[in-house]
Amino acid sequence: MKLPSTPGGGRLLTGMIAIVGMPSQAFADPEIPRGTLDVDRTLIRVGAQSQLQWQIEYPSRITDQVDVIAPHVLKPRRDMKMRVRILGSSFADLKTNNGHGNNVDGIDSSNPGTSSGHGGEDTLGGIDDEKTGTVSTAAVTDYPVEVVWSKNNAAWSRIFYGPQSSVVPTAVVLNTKVAKGDTIDFGGRGFLTDWLPLYTTSSTTPNVLILKNGDSVPEFIAAYRMGLVKGYLKPYLSSDFKTLNLGVNDFVVIMELDESNPANSGFDLQDLAVLVTFE
Repeated sequence: MKLPSTPGGGRLLTGMIAIVGMPSQAFADPEIPRGTLDVDRTLIRVGAQSQLQWQIEYPSRITDQVDVIAPHVLKPRRDMKMRVRILGSSFADLKTNNGHGNNVDGIDSSNPGTSSGHGGEDTLGGIDDEKTGTVSTAAVTDYPVEVVWSKNNAAWSRIFYGPQSSVVPTAVVLNTKVAKGDTIDFGGRGFLTDWLPLYTTSSTTPNVLILKNGDSVPEFIAAYRMGLVKGYLKPYLSSDFKTLNLGVNDFVVIMELDESNPANSGFDLQDLAVLVTFE
């Protein structure tokens, strides 16, 4: 698009060029259109006209660049760079299990039942740690998780192992190139006394979701409806916790690692969160 300058074009043009050339963090925001401005001359006399040509690049949606193949497999439409970060893990957190857990032996003695992901009997008799406040450090062990990935159905490759205390959200755990048509899978699992099942983006299970900017958090997840959101996820959600607030080049993979029934109160899809960025 070409636009003529005003009679005061010399001063106006100088101001415009200064603004275009000014370094600003806002211009680095991928959600803001970016571009260049070309001028047909370097010096303009008062009363003369100049020709300006704008080239504006509007941001595209991530799904215009990367397809999501059912159930949750990523497939880029062009050669790209891919970076992966671990946002957080809450696998160590105690869960209420509908009132049956959240104490030293995983079972609330005043409301007996099976503990979340642990099983077993109430071996400590009448001790109700949730009421007495005697939860032991053993009950809050920082259990490790493992994150793996695979390209084009190759063998799984570990990109992270460790407890929440070792997670560094800004650290890139995988920095690689992917080609047009590659299929990309991610998986995660937790360790208690042994490894729990591996949940992956290529399996049909409610334990794994992959979401992009603007997606709604599924209604069946009670924790999000009630505002019970882990701290590491809050910056990536809207203020009402109903939609995702990500960069336009991002996906987030959220996982539930020790519950298999979405109807259970402990099923909150916050045991593990992985951020995947394409460029």
